Amino acid sequence: MSKKLLYAMRHCETLFNVQHKSQGWCDSPITPRGIEQCRIAGEELAKRGVEFDHFYTSTSERCCDTMELVCQSAFGEIKPYVRMKGLRECGFGIFEAKDDFCEPDFIGGDPTLRSQVMAAAGGESDDEVNARVTACLGQIMADPDTHNVLVVSSGGVLRHFFMTVEPQNAFRPIRNSNCMVYVFEWEDGAFSCAEILQQDYSGLDCGGLDGSGVPNRWSIGGAGEPPRIGLR
Repeated sequence: MSKKLLYAMRHCETLFNVQHKSQGWCDSPITPRGIEQCRIAGEELAKRGVEFDHFYTSTSERCCDTMELVCQSAFGEIKPYVRMKGLRECGFGIFEAKDDFCEPDFIGGDPTLRSQVMAAAGGESDDEVNARVTACLGQIMADPDTHNVLVVSSGGVLRHFFMTVEPQNAFRPIRNSNCMVYVFEWEDGAFSCAEILQQDYSGLDCGGLDGSGVPNRWSIGGAGEPPRIGLR
Protein backbone atom coordinates (compact mmCIF):
# COMPACT_ATOMS: atom_id res chain seq x y z
CA MET A 1 0.00 0.00 0.00
CA SER A 2 1.44 3.39 -0.99
CA LYS A 3 1.93 6.16 1.52
CA LYS A 4 -0.86 8.64 2.07
CA LEU A 5 -0.44 12.19 3.34
CA LEU A 6 -2.42 13.89 6.09
CA TYR A 7 -1.93 17.64 6.48
CA ALA A 8 -3.43 18.48 9.89
CA MET A 9 -3.75 22.25 10.41
CA ARG A 10 -4.62 24.20 13.52
CA HIS A 11 -7.31 26.87 13.16
CA CYS A 12 -6.38 30.55 12.79
CA GLU A 13 -6.40 33.12 15.58
CA THR A 14 -9.70 33.61 17.41
CA LEU A 15 -11.07 36.10 19.91
CA PHE A 16 -10.51 33.64 22.76
CA ASN A 17 -6.90 33.14 21.65
CA VAL A 18 -6.35 36.88 21.98
CA GLN A 19 -8.10 36.95 25.35
CA HIS A 20 -6.17 33.88 26.58
CA LYS A 21 -9.31 31.90 27.31
CA SER A 22 -9.65 28.13 27.23
CA GLN A 23 -11.41 27.14 24.03
CA GLY A 24 -12.37 23.50 23.82
CA TRP A 25 -15.88 22.58 22.81
CA CYS A 26 -16.96 26.22 23.12
CA ASP A 27 -16.22 28.56 20.22
CA SER A 28 -15.35 32.15 19.39
CA PRO A 29 -15.05 34.13 16.14
CA ILE A 30 -11.84 34.42 14.19
CA THR A 31 -10.02 37.76 14.22
CA PRO A 32 -8.89 40.02 11.33
CA ARG A 33 -5.35 38.82 12.01
CA GLY A 34 -6.67 35.25 11.81
CA ILE A 35 -8.01 35.97 8.33
CA GLU A 36 -4.54 37.14 7.27
CA GLN A 37 -3.01 34.01 8.80
CA CYS A 38 -5.31 31.90 6.61
CA ARG A 39 -4.21 33.83 3.53
CA ILE A 40 -0.54 33.17 4.32
CA ALA A 41 -1.17 29.52 5.19
CA GLY A 42 -3.07 29.02 1.95
CA GLU A 43 -0.30 30.60 -0.11
CA GLU A 44 2.28 28.30 1.51
CA LEU A 45 0.04 25.29 0.90
CA ALA A 46 -0.30 26.23 -2.77
CA LYS A 47 3.49 26.37 -3.13
CA ARG A 48 3.69 22.75 -2.05
CA GLY A 49 1.50 21.65 -4.92
CA VAL A 50 -0.18 18.83 -2.99
CA GLU A 51 -3.34 17.59 -4.74
CA PHE A 52 -5.79 17.04 -1.90
CA ASP A 53 -8.70 14.72 -2.60
CA HIS A 54 -10.53 14.99 0.74
CA PHE A 55 -11.10 17.78 3.27
CA TYR A 56 -12.30 17.48 6.87
CA THR A 57 -12.79 19.84 9.80
CA SER A 58 -13.86 19.83 13.40
CA THR A 59 -17.48 20.85 13.95
CA SER A 60 -16.25 24.11 15.53
CA GLU A 61 -16.98 27.21 13.49
CA ARG A 62 -13.41 28.48 13.92
CA CYS A 63 -12.13 25.40 12.10
CA CYS A 64 -14.74 25.61 9.34
CA ASP A 65 -13.95 29.28 8.75
CA THR A 66 -10.23 28.47 8.63
CA MET A 67 -10.76 25.70 6.08
CA GLU A 68 -12.81 27.93 3.81
CA LEU A 69 -10.37 30.85 3.97
CA VAL A 70 -7.30 28.64 3.47
CA CYS A 71 -8.93 26.93 0.48
CA GLN A 72 -9.83 30.28 -1.06
CA SER A 73 -6.21 31.37 -0.73
CA ALA A 74 -4.65 28.08 -1.85
CA PHE A 75 -7.04 26.94 -4.57
CA GLY A 76 -9.18 29.97 -5.42
CA GLU A 77 -12.34 28.26 -4.22
CA ILE A 78 -13.91 26.61 -1.19
CA LYS A 79 -13.53 22.86 -1.46
CA PRO A 80 -16.34 20.58 -0.22
CA TYR A 81 -15.46 19.39 3.27
CA VAL A 82 -16.90 17.12 5.95
CA ARG A 83 -17.39 18.24 9.56
CA MET A 84 -16.61 15.57 12.16
CA LYS A 85 -17.12 15.69 15.93
CA GLY A 86 -14.21 13.30 16.34
CA LEU A 87 -11.91 16.19 15.35
CA ARG A 88 -13.15 18.58 18.03
CA GLU A 89 -10.78 20.17 20.49
CA CYS A 90 -10.35 18.53 23.90
CA GLY A 91 -13.32 19.03 26.18
CA PHE A 92 -12.29 21.26 29.11
CA GLY A 93 -15.40 20.85 31.28
CA ILE A 94 -15.74 23.64 33.84
CA PHE A 95 -12.58 25.25 32.47
CA GLU A 96 -14.34 26.14 29.19
CA ALA A 97 -14.15 29.88 28.42
CA LYS A 98 -12.15 30.53 31.60
CA ASP A 99 -8.82 32.36 31.56
CA ASP A 100 -6.32 29.78 30.38
CA PHE A 101 -4.05 30.29 33.39
CA CYS A 102 -6.83 28.59 35.40
CA GLU A 103 -6.14 25.28 33.64
CA PRO A 104 -4.24 22.66 35.66
CA ASP A 105 -0.56 22.99 34.88
CA PHE A 106 1.31 19.75 34.25
CA ILE A 107 4.72 21.28 33.43
CA GLY A 108 7.34 20.21 35.93
CA GLY A 109 4.98 17.85 37.72
CA ASP A 110 3.13 14.60 37.27
CA PRO A 111 2.26 14.45 33.52
CA THR A 112 -1.01 12.69 34.36
CA LEU A 113 -2.22 15.48 36.68
CA ARG A 114 -3.77 17.65 33.99
CA SER A 115 -5.62 14.69 32.52
CA GLN A 116 -7.00 13.65 35.92
CA VAL A 117 -8.14 17.16 36.82
CA MET A 118 -9.76 17.73 33.42
CA ALA A 119 -11.72 14.48 33.68
CA ALA A 120 -12.82 15.28 37.24
CA ALA A 121 -13.95 18.73 36.05
CA GLY A 122 -16.30 17.25 33.46
CA GLY A 123 -13.86 17.41 30.57
CA GLU A 124 -11.98 14.70 28.71
CA SER A 125 -9.02 12.69 29.92
CA ASP A 126 -5.97 12.33 27.69
CA ASP A 127 -6.92 8.73 26.97
CA GLU A 128 -10.40 9.76 25.84
CA VAL A 129 -9.02 12.46 23.54
CA ASN A 130 -6.38 10.18 22.08
CA ALA A 131 -8.85 7.36 21.46
CA ARG A 132 -11.44 9.43 19.59
CA VAL A 133 -8.95 11.42 17.51
CA THR A 134 -6.88 8.38 16.55
CA ALA A 135 -10.02 6.47 15.60
CA CYS A 136 -11.38 9.40 13.57
CA LEU A 137 -8.18 10.06 11.62
CA GLY A 138 -7.58 6.34 11.14
CA GLN A 139 -11.06 5.98 9.65
CA ILE A 140 -10.41 8.91 7.31
CA MET A 141 -7.11 7.56 6.02
CA ALA A 142 -8.31 3.95 5.70
CA ASP A 143 -10.80 4.96 3.01
CA PRO A 144 -9.47 3.37 -0.21
CA ASP A 145 -10.45 6.48 -2.20
CA THR A 146 -8.33 8.69 0.07
CA HIS A 147 -4.77 9.68 -0.80
CA ASN A 148 -3.96 13.24 0.33
CA VAL A 149 -6.10 14.82 3.05
CA LEU A 150 -6.34 18.31 4.55
CA VAL A 151 -7.79 18.47 8.07
CA VAL A 152 -8.42 21.58 10.15
CA SER A 153 -8.75 21.03 13.89
CA SER A 154 -7.51 22.62 17.12
CA GLY A 155 -4.10 22.93 18.73
CA GLY A 156 -4.67 20.76 21.78
CA VAL A 157 -6.16 17.80 19.98
CA LEU A 158 -3.50 17.87 17.24
CA ARG A 159 -0.77 18.07 19.87
CA HIS A 160 -2.30 15.03 21.61
CA PHE A 161 -2.32 13.11 18.35
CA PHE A 162 1.28 14.08 17.58
CA MET A 163 2.40 12.89 21.02
CA THR A 164 0.60 9.58 20.45
CA VAL A 165 2.20 9.07 17.02
CA GLU A 166 5.66 10.38 17.99
CA PRO A 167 6.18 9.57 21.70
CA GLN A 168 9.94 10.00 21.29
CA ASN A 169 9.31 13.63 20.25
CA ALA A 170 6.42 14.25 22.64
CA PHE A 171 8.12 16.91 24.72
CA ARG A 172 10.03 18.81 22.06
CA PRO A 173 9.48 22.60 22.36
CA ILE A 174 7.04 22.88 19.47
CA ARG A 175 4.87 25.96 19.50
CA ASN A 176 1.23 25.37 18.61
CA SER A 177 0.94 28.50 16.49
CA ASN A 178 -2.21 29.34 14.56
CA CYS A 179 -2.45 27.61 11.16
CA MET A 180 0.60 25.45 11.89
CA VAL A 181 0.54 22.11 10.07
CA TYR A 182 1.53 18.64 11.20
CA VAL A 183 2.35 16.56 8.12
CA PHE A 184 1.65 12.89 8.82
CA GLU A 185 2.33 9.92 6.59
CA TRP A 186 -0.04 6.93 6.73
CA GLU A 187 1.06 3.52 5.53
CA ASP A 188 -0.16 0.01 6.35
CA GLY A 189 -2.51 1.36 9.01
CA ALA A 190 0.15 3.33 10.90
CA PHE A 191 0.89 7.06 11.19
CA SER A 192 4.25 8.81 11.41
CA CYS A 193 5.00 12.54 11.46
CA ALA A 194 7.30 13.67 8.66
CA GLU A 195 7.50 17.38 9.46
CA ILE A 196 5.86 20.33 11.14
CA LEU A 197 5.20 23.51 9.20
CA GLN A 198 5.14 26.86 11.00
CA GLN A 199 3.82 29.78 8.98
CA ASP A 200 5.91 32.95 8.75
CA TYR A 201 3.86 35.79 10.22
CA SER A 202 6.75 38.21 10.54
CA GLY A 203 4.94 40.62 8.24
CA LEU A 204 1.95 40.74 10.59
CA ASP A 205 1.72 42.54 13.91
CA CYS A 206 2.15 39.25 15.84
CA GLY A 207 5.91 39.29 15.30
CA GLY A 208 8.14 36.27 15.65
CA LEU A 209 7.60 35.30 19.28
CA ASP A 210 4.73 34.73 21.65
CA GLY A 211 4.67 34.63 25.43
CA SER A 212 6.19 31.15 25.50
CA GLY A 213 9.51 32.47 24.24
CA VAL A 214 9.57 29.74 21.59
CA PRO A 215 10.07 31.09 18.05
CA ASN A 216 7.31 30.46 15.56
CA ARG A 217 9.83 29.81 12.79
CA TRP A 218 12.51 27.19 12.35
CA SER A 219 15.12 27.49 9.61
CA ILE A 220 16.42 24.50 7.70
CA GLY A 221 18.86 26.57 5.68
CA GLY A 222 17.04 26.56 2.34
CA ALA A 223 16.25 30.02 1.06
CA GLY A 224 12.64 30.51 0.11
CA GLU A 225 11.44 27.24 1.65
CA PRO A 226 8.57 27.29 4.15
CA PRO A 227 9.79 27.06 7.75
CA ARG A 228 9.52 23.56 9.19
CA ILE A 229 10.87 21.06 11.65
CA GLY A 230 12.04 17.83 10.11
CA LEU A 231 11.46 14.82 12.33
CA ARG A 232 13.42 12.30 10.28
